[in-house]
Amino acid sequence: MVFQDPYFHALRRRLEATPYEKFRRQFTERLHAAVAPKPRPPHLSVEEIEERERWLYKEGLDLYLPVLRTILRALGREIEAGLITQGELDPEELAFATYQRALEELRLLPQLPRDRFAWLRHLARDTVHRAALAQHSLHHHPMPAATAVSTLPPVPQSTIARLESALADPDLPLPDEVIDDPEARRVLDHLLDRLPERWREIYLLAALDRWSDDEIAAITGLLPDEVRAIVHATVRFLRAWIEEIATEAAESKE
Repeated sequence: MVFQDPYFHALRRRLEATPYEKFRRQFTERLHAAVAPKPRPPHLSVEEIEERERWLYKEGLDLYLPVLRTILRALGREIEAGLITQGELDPEELAFATYQRALEELRLLPQLPRDRFAWLRHLARDTVHRAALAQHSLHHHPMPAATAVSTLPPVPQSTIARLESALADPDLPLPDEVIDDPEARRVLDHLLDRLPERWREIYLLAALDRWSDDEIAAITGLLPDEVRAIVHATVRFLRAWIEEIATEAAESKE
């Protein structure tokens, strides 16, 4: 999944090292060229459409890494389901296709969704699934059977201690030593999959992407206090699950 995926972390580092405005400008130019203009729907003025496009090119693209994270998670599920194999689909091209669909939709929707982050995540998952089905059909494979839910292998005590320390203060982001630790990422991925999607993505915006409560509230339609409450509740669940892992590890040694 995402925390285990070296591709995501390599891209994250690459984007951090690249002037973000340069990336945004190049992405926007490509997106604008790819989406052909259509007749304006009667319920929207030219100014409203332009305002929506500005939102996508600014606040929408601020969500590029979280959207890519959704895509990688969705790809992992399509791989587990047997529709595609590792490396068959390009995550960055799927991210571009997601934003392309977003641009097309926002030019037509009567009103934009209140939770625009959820809307983009839905588009991302649907884009991945459509691409996986198309790729699968190219090979004419029979549809795969459902796969069993994976279980978490034994976790080293050092990893448990590192995660307990990282989650001690719910108001602090995840430290780099946890993000850079493959074993800790494996455990976090497994635990995050247990959470409701909205909680997981809000937590990751805060803990991994280091967005403020106000920034998260602006794109989810929540109040900042509600954002912080979700982050705190998520950390409580994670800590409880890690405590369970620690207890099981201790009992297995007896």
